[in-house]
Formats: sequence, C-alpha cells, structure tokens
Amino acid sequence: MTTTTPPPPPPSPPTPLATGDELALAAYNQNSETFRALNALMWQIPLIAMTLTGGLWFGVASLSKEEGLSYLRPGLLLLAAVGDVVLIVVLERLRHIIGEYLAWLQAAQPRGYVAATGTRWWNSSKVVKVAFQAMLAFAAVISFVLSCLAMASTLDPGTSKPPPTVVAWYDAHARELADGYEGLDAAQTHPRLFSMLAGVKGARILDVGAGTGRDAAALAALGHHVTAVEPSSAMLRLARALHPGNDILWLSDAMPSLARVRGTYDVVLLSAVWMHVPPADRAAALSRIVDLTAPRGRIYMTLRLGPGDVDRAMWSVSAAEVERLAATRGLRVRDLGKQPDLLGRNDVTWQTLLLVRD
Repeated sequence: MTTTTPPPPPPSPPTPLATGDELALAAYNQNSETFRALNALMWQIPLIAMTLTGGLWFGVASLSKEEGLSYLRPGLLLLAAVGDVVLIVVLERLRHIIGEYLAWLQAAQPRGYVAATGTRWWNSSKVVKVAFQAMLAFAAVISFVLSCLAMASTLDPGTSKPPPTVVAWYDAHARELADGYEGLDAAQTHPRLFSMLAGVKGARILDVGAGTGRDAAALAALGHHVTAVEPSSAMLRLARALHPGNDILWLSDAMPSLARVRGTYDVVLLSAVWMHVPPADRAAALSRIVDLTAPRGRIYMTLRLGPGDVDRAMWSVSAAEVERLAATRGLRVRDLGKQPDLLGRNDVTWQTLLLVRD
C-alpha cells in the first residue's frame, strides 16, 4: 500500500506591525535593508553581463590575431552564451526573492507601502526584469551563433581556393596597402632574384599573388615576359592602373588550381603568398606550380616568418615543409637566407627559397 505525504501547509501571511512591538520593528528594518541590497544587486546584473560578455568577446577578437590559438575562440564564445543564460536564471530567482520581501513589507506596514503597480506593460512592476532578461537572451543567442561559426571555421580552415575572407580583406585594404608595397623597390626586396636574372633576356616569368604589380612591372621593364596572377579584384584593378605601360598579362586566378594559367615559365615568383595557402592545399598548390615550371626553370619563394593573422588567413610556414613537399616532385630547395621586414615590423622576418630540379 502506497502512502502519499501531504504537502506542507502554506506559510502564514505576515500581519501588520503591532504598536510597541520592538522585535517586529527590528525585523521590519532588517527586511527593508535586505530589500534595498537585493534591489541594488539586481541593477548590477547588466554591468556583470557587460563585463563578462564584453570581456570574452574582446578576448576572441584578440585571439584572431594570434597564430595557433584560434581553437580557443569557439569555447570563449560558448562561455559567454552560457554565462548570459546563467544570469537570466539568477535574475529570475533574485526578482522572486525581492517579490517576497515586497509582499512582507506591504503586509507589515500597508500604510507606508508604495505599490507602483503601473497601468501599462512598459511601467509594470516586472518590466525591468523582463528587459534585462531579453537583453541577456539576445547576447546569449549572438554568442552561441558566433561560437558555431567559429567552430566551423576552426574545423575546416582550408578550402580549394583562398578563403573569401582573405580576398575580401585585400579588396577592402588595397589602396592603403599600395602605399607600402609600391614604396619599396622590387630589386631591393628581391636582390637574389634580380641578381639571378642579370644578363638574362626575355625570360618567361609567372608572378603568383602579384598584389599591386610592383614586382611584375619591374621585371617587365627589364624585357621579360610576365604573367601576373592576383585573386583580389581590387588589387588587380589597382595594379593595372599603377602600371599601365608594361607588357604584362594580368589574370584573376588563385592557388591551388591556377586554372587560367597556361604554358610553362622559366621563373615562378611566389612573393609573400605561401602563408595564404591553407596547409591542406599546399601539396596540390606546389604540384601545380611545378607543372607550370619549365624543365630548367626555377621557383623563387619568400616565406613570412612571424605571428599569423586569421583575418588575412595567414598560416604558419617553414622551409622544412617546403622541402618535404618539393621532394615529392623531385625538386631541391636552396636556402637563400633571411632578411628583416622592409616595412619595419619587428616581429616579422622573410626567408627566401629557390626550388630547382635535381
């Protein structure tokens, strides 16, 4: 036989304060102070939420500039979403306790109680709580969606062509980048390349990731036949405008496929571009470059050594990785040395490699 436990009786409603009851008066004063403290705490919850969510979002933005730490971004965004949801629950519980204190104070001293019930939804007794919770819910949804997007980009960082973000970034910053790029002399930037081509006439040169066309124009001015490839439409338009008088074939194309490039070349130039190729695509990209290199041709490559930048889709690079990939196609890698960044970035250096057939 199953017995059921009867529910506990409801608490007795408070009664008005009796005149001269010092204990009841002390309780009233204590409950009034507690109510004021709870009310002040409720108004601090938006500040707590802004500190938590804003701090984590700032951390995510900071991590986007740090190579190798992008995997932390989904977790921080998820933590922000969970934190906002927790604050919604805390706010609900806190407002419930405040309501209990208000009911007690009203019953204990009905003549001094201010109800302020409100006659519209926007001035009702719980509008503040609902507004705070709506704001927290909105922030939680945004954090959760961003966490999912960050997780997707972390699990699948590479595509068969340059990520749209990097092309969009160069499209948006083409003009400001042009000042820095065009302010450097091509021969000073690539002294070993121009030394290697000294005395050579009419070489077929492929410039992959030509940017503003500085190197392509300098090589064309020496009488070489240059094909310049650039995936950013803004950079390509700017390159054509800056160097209109040179006999250069401009192509909109990208690694790893380079589908629009035809023929073979004596020199393939990869200047400040290899770090933009996702690691998963590098074997295919180098294989395609080798196919475009003439039997006695050479591949001239500069590697950016320094912190990555997720916004510009910069992955880490190394000479060891290039040597391993080159060996699969029968190429030997010569290290031509390192040099500081000519734009004055102290945390960036450049390593030059020359890939030749055995």
